[in-house]
Amino acid sequence: MEPAPDETSQPSQQPGSRLILTGLADYNARSSSQSRDAHSTPEQSDNVAGPTPVQQQHQGYNTNPKVAIPRHRASTSYRYSRRVAKACESCRQRKTKCSGDTPVCRQCRELRAKCQYPDGMREKTKRHMEELSSKATDYESLLRDLRSSVDDVLAGRIATTLAKYSADGERKATDPRSSSSRTPLDDADLEPSSPSSIGSLEAIDRVEEDLNRGENARATGYIGKNSEISWMQRVQREAVQRARKEPGMYEGEPQELQYEDFSINNVSYHLDDLDISISGPVDMYRMPFRGHAERLFEDYLITVHPFFPIINRPLFASQFKYFFDNSARPGDRWLAILNMIFAIAAKHAHLAQMPWKGDDAQDHLLYFTRARYLSMTGDDLFTHPDLQQVQLEGLMAFYLLSTDQINRAWRISSLAIRSAIALGINMKSSSQTTTDISKESRYRVWWSLYSFEHLLGVMTGRATCILDGVCTTPMPIPFEEEKFNEPEAQQILSNLSLRDERIQNAVASYLIRLMPLNPLDGKESDGVDKLEKKTERSVWIRSIPFNMGLLFLLYIDLTVITQEIVNKVYTSDAVKVPWAHIENRIGDLKARIDLWYKQLPGPFSFTQKDDSSSPEQVRAKLSLAFQYYSARITLGRPCLCRRDASSNNSISFSHKMALVSLEAAMRMLDLIPDAPDPCRLYQLAPWWSILHFLMQATTVLLLELSFANVHAPEEETNTFHATKKAICWLYAMSEHSTASYRAWQLCDSCMRRIAVGMNYDVSDLPSSPNEAAISQQKKPQERQQQQQLNSVGVTGDMPQTTTVTHFPSTDGEAESFEWNTGMEPLSTPQFDGAKRREILGDLELEQTASVSAAELVTYPMSFSPFMMEFAGASGPPTADSHFPYDPISGQFMGSFFPNPGDDQQNWDN
Repeated sequence: MEPAPDETSQPSQQPGSRLILTGLADYNARSSSQSRDAHSTPEQSDNVAGPTPVQQQHQGYNTNPKVAIPRHRASTSYRYSRRVAKACESCRQRKTKCSGDTPVCRQCRELRAKCQYPDGMREKTKRHMEELSSKATDYESLLRDLRSSVDDVLAGRIATTLAKYSADGERKATDPRSSSSRTPLDDADLEPSSPSSIGSLEAIDRVEEDLNRGENARATGYIGKNSEISWMQRVQREAVQRARKEPGMYEGEPQELQYEDFSINNVSYHLDDLDISISGPVDMYRMPFRGHAERLFEDYLITVHPFFPIINRPLFASQFKYFFDNSARPGDRWLAILNMIFAIAAKHAHLAQMPWKGDDAQDHLLYFTRARYLSMTGDDLFTHPDLQQVQLEGLMAFYLLSTDQINRAWRISSLAIRSAIALGINMKSSSQTTTDISKESRYRVWWSLYSFEHLLGVMTGRATCILDGVCTTPMPIPFEEEKFNEPEAQQILSNLSLRDERIQNAVASYLIRLMPLNPLDGKESDGVDKLEKKTERSVWIRSIPFNMGLLFLLYIDLTVITQEIVNKVYTSDAVKVPWAHIENRIGDLKARIDLWYKQLPGPFSFTQKDDSSSPEQVRAKLSLAFQYYSARITLGRPCLCRRDASSNNSISFSHKMALVSLEAAMRMLDLIPDAPDPCRLYQLAPWWSILHFLMQATTVLLLELSFANVHAPEEETNTFHATKKAICWLYAMSEHSTASYRAWQLCDSCMRRIAVGMNYDVSDLPSSPNEAAISQQKKPQERQQQQQLNSVGVTGDMPQTTTVTHFPSTDGEAESFEWNTGMEPLSTPQFDGAKRREILGDLELEQTASVSAAELVTYPMSFSPFMMEFAGASGPPTADSHFPYDPISGQFMGSFFPNPGDDQQNWDN
């Protein structure tokens, strides 16, 4: 039974109206609740249970009869109600809502799809910063490398920029110039190398003397830092310090008055100050007897031609024989070349004291003067060069070097190089009209000039006139000229790709010109192991039997490496380059030299003694050995002057390279016996440059002695005895060589000064020159005085003791030759057709010839039959077969290169 209503608080209502009001209140409450549910989360809707009692009281509800029952939550469920930070790539592509679960969202797990979330803003920023940091590091490294290759202004800007944006600790850790081998003499702020930090490279970018002050100074000229003459200047200054019991001087110290006497011309042992002319008229067309001419020619082919194949040996030998057999008169240039061959051989004959030498020790000057009058006077120097002129200029430069006229040889050699470049001999030939054999002959002409120019560059310390990249001539093939027609040689000559694979890419100097200015880890290079793979490429070269063509290839390969030493180490910008960069270059170049030695074929290995070696093999081994040790001396010489090399606790790279230079000097002197025998040495060694090699070794050892053996103190006794051995050899060589006499005087005086300060015993050294050396020294001076007293009418003919042969007179000659028309016989015009082709076919060098025993007996020279006779000649050869005549210039052209073909009428090749 319901309780009675409170009539005082509520107005009286009818039962029907109360029911209507109650239903209306319930409807409004439900509507309000649903409206709030639509705008709230499920958690918020749980807290809404309808109107509070206070609200109900204000709304006129009767709160006493019943209590409102909370309504149930809506039955609608939200599958993914929460908002995720980022959706995966798969859901983005499907355009579906992602649950954001990791590592795989719910959608991808159900669909078994690949789930991958993109990087957020933080990860993108971090990765971008890492890329920028890597770029900045690369740019800084690039700027450091470029700093040594630009001018001073740009180098300063680069250094300022690097210092501005680099922390001190980072710079010390990453700067490649900070080397453990730097010595206390090096500047602390790692600036480019100064004179006090570069050993023998001080003042390499300037001239310290006035070279135009006098005749003697002009005769010597400029001498660079890689010349042993410049080293001798340093030895003289150190020797004075030792004689005064004073400490040695450091590199880069200013010269004092006490050292002014040691000018470069006073320490030069060459003979550029002597005259080389002969007074009076000279008979240009006079020739020696055939027997003497054959000995001179044979001596040249044996001792010089294997290393300087500037002529085609088979062709010129056949021309030489025909010249004396038929009393022919070829062009002036051919005669000049023959006289230059005589001059070179005559000089060697007097040095080696050959039994067939001429009575006059200066007869080589007469041959040289004849060649000058035949081809190097008047308008000859202003005419356009041809191949014969290139060879002639090269032979003249070689002769001047052999007579110790290096300054004159330097000038003539540059003329020959420019003439060769003007004819394109320095480039690879793709001409269709030139035979492969002729191309190879021209390649050898270029490499002969290249090696000779390099030798002059090392001896004088001057930059060569052959720039980087100017030469694309392929390396010479390892076969002799007589073998060019054999199948194996023809295969290489005709197939350029095969030639590159077997020769060009297999030599140790392959791509050496592309070596960077600062090779990475150059100092850590162990030489052989670093380039071990390249050794496998030289298997074919090492399988070739011993021959002079292979010798020339090995000789040129080492020459290219040594030339790169001069270009990379003894460069004028060395004062700007950090010493660590110089060390890297030295280390990389040492690896090249070690590779060359490792690839050396067995018959040419000069460290292995073989009593069965022939004189040709001994000569080849000695020549390669002298050049190899000379290259190592030149490479390590900049490190030898670093007086404090042993001050570090650990052995520095500079110290190691100084030991390499000293060891090479010792090994070079081990090549010659203890008892001096100059004549034997001149016969087997490269006689034109042997004095240069010995002076390199002697000067390096004297320099180490003047340093009190700071680099190798345990080897002091051996160094001292090796130096005395070298001085004794120079003394013995001075008997027949004025240059050796001067070299002995320089080394002997330095040795005695050093002995005073170091308490060495030099009593067993020769104290005074012998009479023969004094007489040899006075001969050039007496000859110059006699030339000044001679009148103009005095002739310059050959001395009475030398028998000569004149060319036969052409006046009233009975033979049917017209010399003014190219030595063609006076016959019918039909001769120019079939007969010329017959002669050309008979002269082909591709064919072998059979020579009878009688012919070999009557021809005393040791030429092969291939060189002596014409192949299949059916009759006496005509004159123009070997001396093709050019009626325009009046010269015989193409005498040194094989004919292009039987049917080719153009002889100028």
